[in-house]
Amino acid sequence: MPRQEYYQNGQLVRVEDTRTLAESIEEMKEVWAEQTTKLIRTRVTETDERNCANGIYEGEKKEQILRWINECRNKYLACKATASACTTNEEVDAIRYE
Repeated sequence: MPRQEYYQNGQLVRVEDTRTLAESIEEMKEVWAEQTTKLIRTRVTETDERNCANGIYEGEKKEQILRWINECRNKYLACKATASACTTNEEVDAIRYE
């Protein structure tokens, strides 16, 4: 288990990561899911997403929305796939959502 040591207010503080690999992956999947939602919302409102899913939008507008959502989703899936190949918590924590 990785251990970090640092000084805070003149006191030595030791922090030990006791998460299992599975717990670390699940924790990061939640973070990546939140980042995906935030990224989607930079271009698509929740209302637009819902209207697209319900078939209200057609043609180019629907394609633009779906393309952006799929692009964001693929970033999440890439992080998740990379995490499945990790063998330590440090490797999982080092994955960047880009």
